[in-house]
Amino acid sequence: MHYGHFPEGCANTPEPPKLYALCTLPYALPMSDNAGRPWSRNDDLARWCYACGDLNPMGLHLEFSMDGDWAVAQFVAQQHHQGYPGYVHGGVVTTLLDEAIGWATYGRGVWALTGKLETRFRGIVPTLELLTVRGHIEKDRGRTLEVIAELRDNDGKLLAEARAVMFRATGEQAKLIEAAAREMADRQHSH
Repeated sequence: MHYGHFPEGCANTPEPPKLYALCTLPYALPMSDNAGRPWSRNDDLARWCYACGDLNPMGLHLEFSMDGDWAVAQFVAQQHHQGYPGYVHGGVVTTLLDEAIGWATYGRGVWALTGKLETRFRGIVPTLELLTVRGHIEKDRGRTLEVIAELRDNDGKLLAEARAVMFRATGEQAKLIEAAAREMADRQHSH
């Protein structure tokens, strides 16, 4: 089981053995099997996510773990994640924050969908450097949750932050989403 570090063989690390050791979070707790989602973490539906799916060859391959109330992952952006040379594209930065927000809810056993996301860029986000992204639920209002996320460099400097309003998926909504996702996956497999 991984605890917030890169999966072995992940192309996301310029020097896998060195970063593998740097990224280990021994104090973090692993996520539950389905982490609040209506399907198992081992189900192919969960494993094709652009941000955290291990089967997606174009994905970011983030692995989150819980550290208290915070969902935490580490990431090293590569050249193909850049906008301007040497700097991570703002869309990738926003994806990192959005995924931390999602995992903050999953880590608390809540399946929720993003209703509103506001990103604030505080500094230039470099490629080829270790970054930490984390998110946590700030307020649980029942149907909606207010969740925050932050992206920091290896020295702890805040580079970007986000606030989101998440809508809790009810049991019936989760079943409808799962059915639609499975139907889409079946169509893709039949072509």
